[in-house]
Amino acid sequence: MGGPQRSIAATLGRSLLIVGGVGVIVLLGAIVLDYHITFTALRDPQALSRAVHEVSAHALLPALVIAIPMGFAAFLSVRAALRPIHRAAQAVALSGQAAPGVRVDSRDFPAEIAPLAEGVNSLLGRLEDLADRNAAFAADVAHELRTPLTVIGLELEQLKGVDACALQDQVRRMQKLVNQLMLIAQLDTQDHRLGFDRQVDLHGVATEVVAQMAPQAVATGRLLELDDLGSEPVVGQAEALAAALRNLVENALRVTPAGAAVTVVAGPGPVLAVCDGGSGLTPAELDRLSDRHVRADKASSDGAGLGLAIVRKIVTAHGGTLTSTKAQARLTMTFPSAPPVR
Repeated sequence: MGGPQRSIAATLGRSLLIVGGVGVIVLLGAIVLDYHITFTALRDPQALSRAVHEVSAHALLPALVIAIPMGFAAFLSVRAALRPIHRAAQAVALSGQAAPGVRVDSRDFPAEIAPLAEGVNSLLGRLEDLADRNAAFAADVAHELRTPLTVIGLELEQLKGVDACALQDQVRRMQKLVNQLMLIAQLDTQDHRLGFDRQVDLHGVATEVVAQMAPQAVATGRLLELDDLGSEPVVGQAEALAAALRNLVENALRVTPAGAAVTVVAGPGPVLAVCDGGSGLTPAELDRLSDRHVRADKASSDGAGLGLAIVRKIVTAHGGTLTSTKAQARLTMTFPSAPPVR
């Protein structure tokens, strides 16, 4: 275990104080030695008092007059010298939160810090390359699985009986899992923002998803409603936003009791939300379940526990946030407003 981190500013400050303190001690020692010889000849207390006054007025006071401005100037110099280092640290910290492909701009960095920025850029490049290879591999595997699953599903449709229905259900679960894996792989790649540059009508997205999910809601005895409160367009990809909303609706239908309603809300503003008849999620539960490695206690029997992870990834890719209101059993996707069309 290493010790506490040392501050460059504190180290420079201590060094300056030591240098100044040593200089003052040497000066005072020379003065005391010089006047000690004179004091031996001055037995008169008044003469001694005059000598102390002379030393204070002509030695100590000028030393303080010089030392105070020099100390202030040294403080400003140290702070100015460390300012580029603070900017470099902020740039490196922000690079870890930025979209793939972003690099630290080291052109304004001091020469001593530029190699650090270059090292960080090199590391970011290697990590992104590794992530792209892993995502590409997952996408290739998922793509290769889609065709045989489709063929198996078509063959099973020709069979009759309870066993055939059970097999068809298993194939549908596998197809959904493959589609989820492909979507995650696409969102993990560096070009995940390709196509995220068009204005999208959130009301249109909500209408499309409700129309797609209505048969499933009716088949399971639930109601599916749409409430438009004045939505605004956002910049993004309609297909990805529809996938995120579809995942939320599927989760809502699963936790809502039969006969109750699931409401899709568009607006007000750049907002899409889903209110269900379940118990809702606290923000902490939402954060935990948004991890793709965590499966909810009531996870879908036909999914893989990836729904909320996909939703959060899509929302984040659009610069938005996914929040939860437990009292209203509501999950809300909030996006930045689209700039006005000129």
